[in-house]
Amino acid sequence: MSVTPVLPWHDAAYAQLTTLHAGARLGHAWLFAGHPGTGKLMLASAFAQMLFCTSPNGGHACGKCQDCHLFSIGAHPDFKLVQPEKKLITVDQIRNTIDFAQNTSRRGGMKIMVFEPAEAMNLNAANALLKLLEEPPPRTLLLLISHQPGLLLATIRSRCQVLRCPLPARDVATQWLQTQGFAGDAAAALQRAGGAPLRALAENDAATQGERAQLLACLQALAGGTMQPVEAAKKCDKFNIAASIDYQLACAADLSACAQHARELQDAGLKPLVEQLRLTDQPVAFARLLHRLYGELQEARRIATASNNANPTLVLETLFGRWLQLGQRSRMRTST
Repeated sequence: MSVTPVLPWHDAAYAQLTTLHAGARLGHAWLFAGHPGTGKLMLASAFAQMLFCTSPNGGHACGKCQDCHLFSIGAHPDFKLVQPEKKLITVDQIRNTIDFAQNTSRRGGMKIMVFEPAEAMNLNAANALLKLLEEPPPRTLLLLISHQPGLLLATIRSRCQVLRCPLPARDVATQWLQTQGFAGDAAAALQRAGGAPLRALAENDAATQGERAQLLACLQALAGGTMQPVEAAKKCDKFNIAASIDYQLACAADLSACAQHARELQDAGLKPLVEQLRLTDQPVAFARLLHRLYGELQEARRIATASNNANPTLVLETLFGRWLQLGQRSRMRTST
């Protein structure tokens, strides 16, 4: 058997939850809010396992009882994890969850439902969940995990207690990556991942590194005017669209900081792009352009992840067109 670990940067949050539970002040709904890649789902799982455990020890699951065994193999009958079907959490999923919540506990304890990410609910699903939040059956706990809580209905947020899950301190996250057998420069990978340790760990595989190299090559070709957006999109349309946009967001943020504040690049691989765009020649102007690009990338990511109808190739063509324009403006400024 195994126990879901509590990550070191979640110790205080976990202690808060267990203390409230011990004092019968936990309530029925929580919103875990914070950056993706920080392990909010692991925190929710560790807490849920402890609540199911028949012999918890020091506020943690024992890992030996039948409930711990069922939870560790993903077969606990009173636990339900609700995640998107394709890109969205649908109203049918929420209706099934309501039926689950209203049924009698199979193990005679609590019923726990986790929604991740909660902002993936469409409007009908969110309204259906609202009814469950307003009238929860006895001994039920709803844990909503959100990377962007601002996208949730205000009425849903108001019915949940909020647990903030900030990014860990850089030294804590770096040390944790090293204990996971991280191959390469953990500190540099953490910077590329925006400080999110689990994201840095996930992006350390060869496939992800290969996709990033391909994306960067396309951005350089677009900025240099040797490739058109349609061609670049075809080269990258098999990649995960959210990951592709996230990488472009990281590039735009890094380039903007380099142009506006003369900071060293977090990703040294972007140096050829800095030289290609001649960022240091017109730093203020380019910082403004990159800020605008960053906003467009954020909106593209919201659309791409919030709709099943988004066409990844068309999204990439549009965004790559912005990188092409950035290179064109660089060459225009240089020639004048």
